[in-house]
Amino acid sequence: MKRSILLSIGSLLGWQLSGGVAAVPRGRSPFGIRHGHGVDRIATPPPSSSMSRLQSVTANGPADRSIIAASCRGGECSDSNPALFAKIGFGAAVETGLMYALANLAVRANSSGYSKVVVRSFQAVALLAIIFGSASFGSLVDMGMSAASRQALDPNQIPGDADWYANLKKPSWNPPGWLFPIMWLIVSKPTQFMAVWKLITQSYGKDLSLPLLVYCAHLSLGDAWNKVFFGLECTGRGLAVILSFWSVLLGSAYLFYGVDEVAGLLMVPTSLWVTVATALNWSIYLNNKGTCDA
Repeated sequence: MKRSILLSIGSLLGWQLSGGVAAVPRGRSPFGIRHGHGVDRIATPPPSSSMSRLQSVTANGPADRSIIAASCRGGECSDSNPALFAKIGFGAAVETGLMYALANLAVRANSSGYSKVVVRSFQAVALLAIIFGSASFGSLVDMGMSAASRQALDPNQIPGDADWYANLKKPSWNPPGWLFPIMWLIVSKPTQFMAVWKLITQSYGKDLSLPLLVYCAHLSLGDAWNKVFFGLECTGRGLAVILSFWSVLLGSAYLFYGVDEVAGLLMVPTSLWVTVATALNWSIYLNNKGTCDA
């Protein structure tokens, strides 16, 4: 057990230094920031915007559905719903398993016999990797998929209009851009860290298996939503994923509260923010479903 903890500390520190946890993505999403590798979106269509292309096609007569679909979204959206959700579900399940294994190891470290400093250091690094670097676990899964799936789900270059999100019709209450990084990086993630830290370090003798498993599942579904909404640029299918994400998050907060009331309350800011994101995705879908194939 001691050797496994030392090896884990070394590998996690190396992973962080190489960009595993520190790879903060650049793309902004209505949920905060787009998960995945911090890469720029590269537009493949002509310089004209997608909406201009769509207006040009429809103004000259009946529009070809494939042209409209390509104009409204980029990425690989040709999968049927069952095929798409099977890929997303499999990836989320494996990602959940990887993160849960690390979280479970952090819990077991309490009884490892190492000094408190070593144990707490390992637990801190493990939780930082899980909470701030969950998409890096997902990338391990994506690398095992076909080239087409990797391009669709977590690419280095996302085909489509770089202004796709900006061109979508949004509700009047759409939050201002400056609020997203504040809520995500300064409020949501730190409070999640405090909640899981409190569970792992102060809930001795309690079974944390289910709360941690559900928590890791919510992180995986959050990554999946970013892949579907921004990678595939599908608002309707993204809505289905974010509803699952939101439901599992609420379940995680409930389970945390059952173990430690403070830990449960610390999940409230994230729950509220994802509620806003879910409502925003719903509104975007309703406002754009008449012109774009979701």
